Amino acid sequence: MRQKCPQSLLIAFAVLSLLLPSNSTVQAQDNSNSKATPAVLLLLLSEEEPPGPPNIVFVTSIAYDGNLGGFVGADQKCQARAEAAGLPKNTYKAWLSTPSMNAIDRLGGARGWVRVDGKPFADTKADIVAGRIFYPPRVDELGNYDDTPYGSPVWTGTGSDGTLIWSGDTCSEWTSSSTDANGSIGSNDSVAGIFTSLGASGCNATHRLYCFGIDNNSSVAVKQVAGRIAFVTKEALILSGGLASADQKCMDEALAASLSGTFKALLATNGASAVSRFNVSGQPWVRRDGVAIAPTAADLFSAKFLDSAINLSADGLQYLGYDVVWSGALNPTEAGTSDTTCDNWTSSSIGDTAANGISCFTYQGKFFGNYYGSCNTPYHLYCLQE
Repeated sequence: MRQKCPQSLLIAFAVLSLLLPSNSTVQAQDNSNSKATPAVLLLLLSEEEPPGPPNIVFVTSIAYDGNLGGFVGADQKCQARAEAAGLPKNTYKAWLSTPSMNAIDRLGGARGWVRVDGKPFADTKADIVAGRIFYPPRVDELGNYDDTPYGSPVWTGTGSDGTLIWSGDTCSEWTSSSTDANGSIGSNDSVAGIFTSLGASGCNATHRLYCFGIDNNSSVAVKQVAGRIAFVTKEALILSGGLASADQKCMDEALAASLSGTFKALLATNGASAVSRFNVSGQPWVRRDGVAIAPTAADLFSAKFLDSAINLSADGLQYLGYDVVWSGALNPTEAGTSDTTCDNWTSSSIGDTAANGISCFTYQGKFFGNYYGSCNTPYHLYCLQE
């Protein structure tokens, strides 16, 4: 289980953020155990005027029922949690929509959000609504990773485009805890639009809030790390030509994106697990945008949560959302059977089934194989470089 980020890291990050030029790119750390370097500490003595840092985004450590006190009460909760945790001074607003105001508009002219552990969430408002999200918002104001199985639901009232959810479920504009009212929720183990739009809940239930700093304007980007490329196919396909046809599809999309090397599908087969197809002692896998999917190669198959989702195409242009992906087993270390692999990927019959996952999630049971689909339905593939 991942532990709370040390307070020294929070201080080091706050200091480092002051050293960056205004509207510059923040090379956000991919290692949550990073520590301040002596050079950073020495720059505390600098007389240069510090430029603006990026904004912080977090999910609250506390859950609330749907009567949040409207926007005012929800914002007060965000501000109180940020100040109690000693986060950088900022105006913190809840990611919520009502008929009178959309969540995306509540961010004003802000740009650049990082989590409390320093990893980037998103660069611009346009990126958020387009699903271009680097790391899921599952770190709370105290630096704790939310390891709740399947992720935690979060009140939003907001669709994937950042505006009021189509159903209008907002717990009477966030003033009701009635069992007769509903509020829409997102999932904090997700990237793309599902972080904000997954379903609905009765307003008597207690869920967390997303809180966004809105005072700063500073671009953020991923700190590039070395690794093998992993991607999800743009095209969904029916697998009836065996494992070789799945591998060929991965190679076709890799070559079209000018990627070198050999790529294979992350699939279980009859009697063999998906992990058995890959070398887990090599470099970790990263997305085309540089996001590390897991700290090590082995962690991709064994960690309770991935660091981020495998939802980016080979060319780095398309971020998939709630898209189904073939897997062949309930988890990457489990061998497949005829019933979980479309008869070893040779059947396209409506009566046969296979296990599958959803591309936007990071919880192991959701990203890989917690679902089943008919073999006559086209789904996507995860592709990993050898």
